[in-house]
Amino acid sequence: MKYWKRVDDDGKTIAVESYSHDLDVVGAIEIMEAEFNNFLDSLASVPQPPLRNVFEELEELKVRVVKLESTALTR
Repeated sequence: MKYWKRVDDDGKTIAVESYSHDLDVVGAIEIMEAEFNNFLDSLASVPQPPLRNVFEELEELKVRVVKLESTALTR
């Protein structure tokens, strides 16, 4: 695996890339795996949405529909 980085006009790393081929990557600078990993580790993690229990939500909706139907029938 070969590792590469792209830098902005100030020399700050803005992206890293890894490839399993041996070709040079136009516009990128070859780096060591450690620098690649350090850059990835420095990125803020993306918050994950809470897990949903879709089956439970469907059951709740089903109960509401049944209640609405029975209410409509008793009027």
